[in-house]
Amino acid sequence: LDGEKPFLNRIFNSPPSWKENMTTDAKDLANLYVKVLDTEGLKSEIDDDNDVVFKYPEMGTLYFSLDSNDPEFMRLVFPNFADQELTDGDLPKLLRLINDVNLKNKAVKLYVRAKDGEANISASIECFVAEQNKAPTLDHLNAIFKRCMSAMRAGIQTLVKASREDSV
Repeated sequence: LDGEKPFLNRIFNSPPSWKENMTTDAKDLANLYVKVLDTEGLKSEIDDDNDVVFKYPEMGTLYFSLDSNDPEFMRLVFPNFADQELTDGDLPKLLRLINDVNLKNKAVKLYVRAKDGEANISASIECFVAEQNKAPTLDHLNAIFKRCMSAMRAGIQTLVKASREDSV
């Protein structure tokens, strides 16, 4: 990177400004998300990693992947909702369509995990939900939950529509 891109060199050699994050009790953080889901009438459970797992109507199983060392960051994951059969096994085409969705849609991140000849598609919403070194509030999480779910559904719908149009 030397001499080629000075900006990248400075960024590469600088420690992140968020390194001194607060920590919070993992169970307390998970229970905060359980309360959000309770408000929506959704049953949930806390797994061994302190992730909050729940079923969402017409979608399936999702989870909040939480980090007690970074409580202001939220990751909502819809794992393995489809595979490369969405594009008749054409992985390069699938990657191109996913890239297009990620460019066009707000908040949602679609990605492929390839393993043992299979390529599964997952979706996530990743965002900061509180000020640096602060835990999120129940009111704020309640306020954004439906919007996060809507953004995720929109990204998935865009991918499915694009795969059908591209196959014609």
